[in-house]
Amino acid sequence: MRRVALAVSISGILLLAAWVQAPASPVRDATGPTASEVDAADQTARSVAPVARQVDQEADRLRQHLAARVPFTPPARDPFRFKSKTGSEPFSTGSREKGSDPVVLKIPVSPPIAVPTLIGLTEDSVGGVVTRAAVLSMGDDMAIVKPGQTFSRFVVRSIGPASVELVDVTSPTQTVTTITIR
Repeated sequence: MRRVALAVSISGILLLAAWVQAPASPVRDATGPTASEVDAADQTARSVAPVARQVDQEADRLRQHLAARVPFTPPARDPFRFKSKTGSEPFSTGSREKGSDPVVLKIPVSPPIAVPTLIGLTEDSVGGVVTRAAVLSMGDDMAIVKPGQTFSRFVVRSIGPASVELVDVTSPTQTVTTITIR
């Protein structure tokens, strides 16, 4: 029984290998293209020739344009260096040596705070008590929130008839932002 299983396995592997190695399309004769294929290729060449000439002419025109360009001349003033009030030498703090480049201090700029957009307001009156909810969105997130609930990094402080007050809980000063419907 083992010999039969082994023979079936080997023949299956050989059959799989032959299938993988077989060409995807039938092999053509060595006789060459048929007359209809030659005619189709000739017709295609005739229809493409005018477009090819246009492309060649445009390429030649662009080569001439690039060859005729004036080389870049650096500007007379340096927008990154400032003259002193007397105009004799660049502005300095007095602590640098003559001929060395000035020290440029870069102050980091914090990105603007992304604030949610107020999409809409809803009201629900239950037993004479009006409960308001706000529909907020920021990026791909959208939520319906009530006072005291959190959206992104903001806590909803209050919801008025046309605006919502949000408190940024990640800010050390607990920044309050009021947004209205646009």
